[in-house]
Amino acid sequence: MVNRKVKYMLVNDSAAAWCETAPYFLFSITGTKQELKEALYAKVVHQGHAALFLQDSEGDFADWDEPIALPTSGTVRVKVATDTHPAGLGDTIASDQQVALQLLANPVSQEPQGVADLEAFLFHASARLPVSVQPFQLIKSADPNLADALYLSGDCRIRRVVSAALLLSDTVLGTGGSTELDTTRWIMKFSEVLEALDSANPSGVQMLLQWNSSEKEVSYVVSKSASGKGAARVDTVASACRLSLLFGEDKVVGSRGLEEAWRDLQAKLASGFPALFYGQIPYLLVYAAAGVNIQFGRLLPLGQVERVGRVLNVTLLADRILLCCVLVNIVRLLVLWVKHAPEITDCVPFHKPMERPHGTRITLKGTSAVKEISDSQAFFAEFGHSFEAIQAAHLRAQSCHSLVHHSCVEEVEVRKRGPDGAHMTKLRVVMTRLGYTQASVGIVPEHVMQKATQACLLACACLHSAKPKAVCHCDVRFANVLWDPEPFLADLEFAHFSPWQVKQDFSLQDWDEGTLDDMGCYTPQSDTYQIGVMLLKSRHLSTDGLIFAQKLKSKTIKAVDAAEDPYLQTPIPMPGGGTHIH
Repeated sequence: MVNRKVKYMLVNDSAAAWCETAPYFLFSITGTKQELKEALYAKVVHQGHAALFLQDSEGDFADWDEPIALPTSGTVRVKVATDTHPAGLGDTIASDQQVALQLLANPVSQEPQGVADLEAFLFHASARLPVSVQPFQLIKSADPNLADALYLSGDCRIRRVVSAALLLSDTVLGTGGSTELDTTRWIMKFSEVLEALDSANPSGVQMLLQWNSSEKEVSYVVSKSASGKGAARVDTVASACRLSLLFGEDKVVGSRGLEEAWRDLQAKLASGFPALFYGQIPYLLVYAAAGVNIQFGRLLPLGQVERVGRVLNVTLLADRILLCCVLVNIVRLLVLWVKHAPEITDCVPFHKPMERPHGTRITLKGTSAVKEISDSQAFFAEFGHSFEAIQAAHLRAQSCHSLVHHSCVEEVEVRKRGPDGAHMTKLRVVMTRLGYTQASVGIVPEHVMQKATQACLLACACLHSAKPKAVCHCDVRFANVLWDPEPFLADLEFAHFSPWQVKQDFSLQDWDEGTLDDMGCYTPQSDTYQIGVMLLKSRHLSTDGLIFAQKLKSKTIKAVDAAEDPYLQTPIPMPGGGTHIH
């Protein structure tokens, strides 16, 4: 009897049915045992010695030459092996990586933008799929044109999960079933293609895709109950690096099943996803499945769900091939997103206060963030400003796209008393616009600095136009520019009415000898000056950028006018080619 693992070979026989779970081949019985053996050897795709193993009446596989009688009719189960290949089931890392390299060799540098672009990207089947000779022969006999979408490869996990997906039986597909489980069963079979590609990803970015329906392992819970009352969320979530990246809804077969799946997706994903955790990722991928049909789509940051491409019917071999090609391209896209996800994703806790300088703490609550200064009176005394100035700044910000937004700005009494026994007050700001920070100011490309500079100028121009007194931001620097993915200026807690008579020897971060005017006051021109200081910190400025930065530092131009400067409208070459235009 066979007591060792064997390497399963490929067989040139369009009539042989491959069973992925055993695995073995089924052959129709023709002639004697010796005649069948000779016919089988003629079909084996192998240049060296190959051994045949025949299943006996007890279900065990024995060497072919053992005295096992063939049935008089029907089929026989045969395993084909070779001792010239390593033992095991063929799950060698090298072979998986070689196949993954062929499929994922062309990395995505920029995600498709519109629905049409995404459809063209996902359904582009130029990458041939790694399937064995046997399903290739089956497909070629059904449709010769489909054979061009296939790549013939040696045995490995990727090849086997793709083969299994292409050769799904009616039982797995649930063509006669009427339960949601029938749909989920074949969905998870195709999900194995994603997992196999991920585990052998040659780019060095292993996403470690995880499937769950509760989003327990992610930083931010995107999906919600459709009713808003229960804990039920979408049926399927694929997450990587603590980010939910792919959502799916499975329904029973029926004429309205797919439409119901789309309605549930829209309801459960209506809150969208925040830039704080997802950075520059412009959309997430979704699918709706019902019975044997599946259609893909995308989720936009504000919660809109858009359908992408046609409905695929997995009972059709051509659509199963196309679905596998879509999964390959999904992996290529997810790799790009994981690379560019903000580092903050791994370290920001929810509903847990984070201590910041000057007695400040920030608590993230999903779609909002609460900033609190525990002793606001001491804070105002230290920095020479008032609650009224901060309140005025936030009120102006509500009408400006280049400033942070809020739902509450208040100063409240707390139970704790100060050292002198007087009641203490706490400044509390609830911010409803969240964003992420870019990389260090010194390394970001010039087109990013252009966008940040223009956003700061527009934000300051809005504050400077406040009535009856102009408001100055006073803390303009690149670290206070957030992105969602458009840039906006945050941290208004140092805002002052203009002019601010600054105490001698007082300074905030990035101030220098040119920040204040001759009278030692901080004015609207000081904000403009600080924007010039910020721009000059970039190591990648062009000559025009250097000239514009000096113009800002000259204090001869207002923020509102500087925001319209030709430099900010000039196309700047982007890394990897192309230009960026405001």
